[in-house]
Amino acid sequence: MQKWFGVVFPILSILLLLWIEQSVGVTYEVKTVAKVMLFLAIPLILFRATKFPFLRFRKADRKSMRLAFILGISIMALIIGAYLLLQQFIDIASVRDDLLQSGITPAVFPFTALYILIGNSVIEEFFFRGLLPNLFGQSKMRFILPPFFFAIYHIAIFLPWFTLPILLLAVGGLWAGGLIFQLVNEKCRTILPSWIIHMFADLGILFIGVYVLYFY
Repeated sequence: MQKWFGVVFPILSILLLLWIEQSVGVTYEVKTVAKVMLFLAIPLILFRATKFPFLRFRKADRKSMRLAFILGISIMALIIGAYLLLQQFIDIASVRDDLLQSGITPAVFPFTALYILIGNSVIEEFFFRGLLPNLFGQSKMRFILPPFFFAIYHIAIFLPWFTLPILLLAVGGLWAGGLIFQLVNEKCRTILPSWIIHMFADLGILFIGVYVLYFY
């Protein structure tokens, strides 16, 4: 059941979230609830007997943590640099309009940013870097499918913003990033290192969001 769940459930969840993101006019709060249910609540109920060993943060060693901070800062700089380099190919007005239509206004952005930085990142790490690799066990698929699902999931967010070449580049970068996140966790078998990297990556995106919402 575990490997079946690791393949079928992410596909169904991503398709449902893609439909909610692009086809249903709902607020960011409703999208968040749907994501929490699919990526956190349901897996917690179904696999509670495993006791989720990847949540034992005390197992993280100093070398893995140091590497996490170095990679996190580097990825944050890479995201900001890529935006500055490719911004002429990004429909920034569409990005801003999409954020506003989702209810992410300048007034609520600080609260949304705090959730993204801490809450959203740990939910995604729990699902993509903790639960799914754990379900695949020692199979090599643990290094292929979870990063792939992580990348494809973000199409739901990026779809209306970029041209096809930039979209494919973004998905490829997310797959590579997801694989790096996962490899950093391998030694200590906990998601803490990748969560730290993820928060730095989100911080880079949030800095861009500040520019788009307050200065564009």
